[in-house]
Amino acid sequence: MTGKHILTIVAVVAMVAAFAVPAQKQVVICKDGRRLTGEVTKVKNGYQIRMKGGTVVIAKEQVLKVEDVVTVEDELEKRLAKVDSRDADGYYHVARWADDQNLFADARKILQKVLKLKPDHENASLLLKLVKMREAGSGGTKTATQKNDKKIDIPSLDPSKFLKKEDIYRIRLMELQPRDRVSIQYRNKVLQRFIESMRGSGDFKERGFENKFRKYNRVKQVLYILDNTERRNASIRDDILIKNDPKVIKEFRARIWPIIAKSFASPSCYGGVKPRDGLKLFNIPLTDERVLYTNFYILRKWERNGRKMIDRDNPEISLLLQYGLPEKLAKYRRPKYVPGPIFNSRNDRSYIIVKNWIASLCRLFPPGYRIKYTLPGQKPVKPATRPATPTTKPVEK
Repeated sequence: MTGKHILTIVAVVAMVAAFAVPAQKQVVICKDGRRLTGEVTKVKNGYQIRMKGGTVVIAKEQVLKVEDVVTVEDELEKRLAKVDSRDADGYYHVARWADDQNLFADARKILQKVLKLKPDHENASLLLKLVKMREAGSGGTKTATQKNDKKIDIPSLDPSKFLKKEDIYRIRLMELQPRDRVSIQYRNKVLQRFIESMRGSGDFKERGFENKFRKYNRVKQVLYILDNTERRNASIRDDILIKNDPKVIKEFRARIWPIIAKSFASPSCYGGVKPRDGLKLFNIPLTDERVLYTNFYILRKWERNGRKMIDRDNPEISLLLQYGLPEKLAKYRRPKYVPGPIFNSRNDRSYIIVKNWIASLCRLFPPGYRIKYTLPGQKPVKPATRPATPTTKPVEK
């Protein structure tokens, strides 16, 4: 090998080293919602991810953020370390987290410790019963030291308790916003059907608008279709399938439900076996999207004395916020069975997160989901019947 070749190789190695950061196990979260886990190396124009199935490179502008991989073992140990040895409520919240991760054996042991510290801890007693049932149903006594790959068989529960897949598509459709990045499927040639129904009217009178419309990205196309069809036009709307969560649902899953799960959806509150005031939430691991969307729909529909749990038009009077405030700050007093206060004040970080999320749901016209679902604990609403029109007798001459 000549000296010139050696210098060339050294130069190439030096150039790669200048742009690459040593690989480590991380999660690359893309703007379109994808999560890619593997050995991540930062390169000149983005990130290289080495996974079991191969190596991919994601452009920098497609990446939302990169996070370190935290195992459930590390996270459980971290959470337990923060709890004072005499803090029963602190251990209870860790047990709830362990239960959400399907770590039933760990949750059971922690709850047993809670009840030793505080034998009359009602929430811990109720949760322990649920955990034991889930542990038995999972077919094992999994702990954080075992692989977390077993899930509760949520679909085996009574399907009548949850929304259907078509209902989920309808919620996603009506919660779609211009900045959403979602996968959209058109079925039954719905785009062509819509175009044909619009020819000669509205914007479609303009020369060249049809071609312009066809070039819109799918989110923009769908929002245009919604603006130009009636709510009851199921023949068009039901053939537009939003395949993943819009932003407001992602936010509900990641930030809002965890707050609700440890408060409103606790076993002694609305997450118990029996509904309270016609409201029941399903506080079980969100391993099935039907559970998530059913809880979202229940919160959106439920009212008490004309007051809404989620008030899109006036977020601050939503009972989801009012029931969580200290009594001296709340306009509406929370029921005794609602644990609280959930928020210390209106400046509480969790309060602001929930308020901003509800505000993001605001629309000029509230969405009509066209869903037939009876809230748990409530009686089905019978459709109004019109009185029979009396037969007009012919006037005798």
